[in-house]
Amino acid sequence: MNMSTVAKKKSIDLKIYKTKQMLGDLKKKKGFHTELISLYIPHDRKISDVTNYLKNEVSESQNIKSKLTRKNVLDSISSLLGKLKNIKEVPEDGLVMFSGAIPQSNTAGTERNELYIVEPPDKVKTFRYHCASEFLLWPLEDMLSPKETFGLLVIGRKKSAAGFIRGNRVEVLKEFTSGISKRHGAGGQSQRRFERLNEEAEMAFYRRISEVINEKFLAFEDLKGIFVGGPGPSKEKFVKDESLDYRLRDKILDVVDIGYGGEEGIRALLEKVKDQMENVKYIREKEVMQSFMRELTNETGLATYGLEEIQRGLNYGAVDTLLLSEKIDMYKVNSGCSNCEYKDIRIIKKNLLENLKGDIQDESCPKCGSNSFKIIEIISLIEELGEIAESTGTKIEILSTETEEGEMLYSTFGGIAAILRYKIDY
Repeated sequence: MNMSTVAKKKSIDLKIYKTKQMLGDLKKKKGFHTELISLYIPHDRKISDVTNYLKNEVSESQNIKSKLTRKNVLDSISSLLGKLKNIKEVPEDGLVMFSGAIPQSNTAGTERNELYIVEPPDKVKTFRYHCASEFLLWPLEDMLSPKETFGLLVIGRKKSAAGFIRGNRVEVLKEFTSGISKRHGAGGQSQRRFERLNEEAEMAFYRRISEVINEKFLAFEDLKGIFVGGPGPSKEKFVKDESLDYRLRDKILDVVDIGYGGEEGIRALLEKVKDQMENVKYIREKEVMQSFMRELTNETGLATYGLEEIQRGLNYGAVDTLLLSEKIDMYKVNSGCSNCEYKDIRIIKKNLLENLKGDIQDESCPKCGSNSFKIIEIISLIEELGEIAESTGTKIEILSTETEEGEMLYSTFGGIAAILRYKIDY
């Protein structure tokens, strides 16, 4: 696998994180009137076509009666046109741009044009130009929704269960119990009749499960496949029975033996088929944390955690896989003095950012005493570490806290850990 392929694959988590952060900020932006422009450009749309479209919108905007609204809309379009001049072609996944007059207070006339460019986490499929009092964000939110769903069926003679996995979410939809009696103690004709009745009850049980499965699973628009597991021959009987809709039967990817029936078998089934679902985030989170814990437990020297240790490992180019919790709310604030070139770096929690901005605005330079001391850059710690990792070909895994493994990364290891390529001396 070449480096370009690795870079594209490893940066997906970071791209999703950045998009989530941007969405959070954009949702807070509101205009007084229809002055906020959202622009979604698919890869196959030529830049020249987009600029021509925007120029036409400039002509249309001349008809806006309110002078202030007209000015704000024209400024927003001009900002987009100015940025597009420097773009030769639309990136492979498309381009998303937001431009609008954002009020700086509750008074009309205080608006300031703000421009945002988002690298979408998935392909932009439709060209959209939208002008309203808030940005059009739902297409971007849709891109963040996990796309792949796998159905999970655990079939046992007495207990069965149905569930699904999507992204980092595993859900049990329903557990079924058959109520089938134990084997009859008598022999002869009575025994055969009892077995026949039990066989009929068993098949009725499977058909009852199929009725629910047909309804639930056919409602999934993004169902990629179904895995079936269970003890003994029950699962094969279920799969062969025609009560299961043929559209679902065609999606069965594997039928495997597991030692449990019912709800407790769902996770056993996941463990059994995880290699066939390597791109599902739940599986990735579980496996990468298992790898980290294995290195840590075996004291190989290839597992490390904590901000200073990870920064040192990244600077050495020694980090193979960087593990970050999306719950980290730390930011790196770079400040400096333009008079004497004094620099200051602080890492603080998000809820303290506004106070720090005010403090630095009132501070004089600690070195030369001038009033040229200002904030240069504010960047989230996840983005900071992620961008360093990208530059060294490091794989990046950003874990949610919705899984047991993700919660362990945050609560036990502070949300920052790594698997190293080689041992380094701290």
